[in-house]
Amino acid sequence: MDDVVASSFIVAWNKFTTVADPSLPWLIRIASFELSNAERKARRATNDIGIELDNLPSLSDESFDGALVRRALANLDSSDQELLRLVHWDELGRSEIADVLGLTPNAVNVRYHRALKKLESELSTMNDTQQKGVRQ
Repeated sequence: MDDVVASSFIVAWNKFTTVADPSLPWLIRIASFELSNAERKARRATNDIGIELDNLPSLSDESFDGALVRRALANLDSSDQELLRLVHWDELGRSEIADVLGLTPNAVNVRYHRALKKLESELSTMNDTQQKGVRQ
């Protein structure tokens, strides 16, 4: 991960003087490209290693550790994950996200609402599965 951050800043530094309006969305877009490159390199360098989600701790009623949300998010397409992270983690506005993803703000809104529906569906499915496991 440190390599991705370093390479992102190197690219940003090299392009800084040639860009009309360097901004946070511009930097995030560079970082997303560098992250994609790193993921491709990692896939080529290693065999596909499956991550087992079955061994994650179950969510108790008294505390919220986010495990269920992380598992549901992991089941979404990478584009949906990225969009939800840009909205909720990076707290970017729709026009900034549009710049990062190369979309129109309207397309960002549509994709965002679809991604939320998919996340809601995943959470519902996982919650139903978890409740059935508790009853047995």
